[in-house]
Amino acid sequence: MSTILDALAVRDQELQSVRAPAWRRGFANLLNNEHRLWWGTRKWLVHLLLWLVVLNGLSLLIGLADTYDATNPDPLYDTLVQVFFQVGALATAVGVVITAQGAIVGEKQLGTAAWILSKPVARGAFVLAKFVAYAGSFLALAIVLPGAIFYGESLLLTGRVPAVAPFLAGIGIMALHTLFYLALTLMLGTLFTSRGPVSGLALGAIFAGSLLINLVPPAVLLALPWSLSASAAGLVLGTELPASWPVPVLATALWTVLLLGVALWRFGHEEF
Repeated sequence: MSTILDALAVRDQELQSVRAPAWRRGFANLLNNEHRLWWGTRKWLVHLLLWLVVLNGLSLLIGLADTYDATNPDPLYDTLVQVFFQVGALATAVGVVITAQGAIVGEKQLGTAAWILSKPVARGAFVLAKFVAYAGSFLALAIVLPGAIFYGESLLLTGRVPAVAPFLAGIGIMALHTLFYLALTLMLGTLFTSRGPVSGLALGAIFAGSLLINLVPPAVLLALPWSLSASAAGLVLGTELPASWPVPVLATALWTVLLLGVALWRFGHEEF
């Protein structure tokens, strides 16, 4: 009898009731699984090396070029900041689209989404776990760590470093820019069943910003994320920005929430 009681006591310790709202049922387990895919494999190392080469490697090559006057490091400093924040924002946006294009579509094609949702898991939790895992992992590897290294590169190559507060604001805007395209990619993944339309539309939105930014009316541009990289670089350099520069930042944050909301709604009505 004592053996049975001991076994029951062990069972009760191992199996604990977890109470969670219906909309995020299973979120913790799904998020842990997504984190394992990022950090339990070499995926994180591949991404880290890639972004160190793309962002910090480019800055290093520019800094070591012989086209700048060593007695006047200011032009080099300005160039490095503009390259990191403007070229870097474009590169990370493209990178997050390519990385996340199959996050939901791939699960639907393989049938794993239907299998997972046959368990006591909320559909909203499935999408949110993807967003949180991709956002945290990608931003850490593609923006935060390269940003910290860039800070040291700036000191090494020019003898100057950006002021901390504007630099962190620039990093934050760059991160928001990336989150917008992550949310857009996941939302498109709930609408389509193949990677082609997902990556095509998301990448099209990115490159349209590069090609059409001077053709779009200023009032329309305020509602789009296309000017965020220039605002980030301007903040770090301390240049005078238009008084309306916070408007696209706020608009992009609202768009990101809206796109994620559409993804949750659409995936909630998906038939498996």
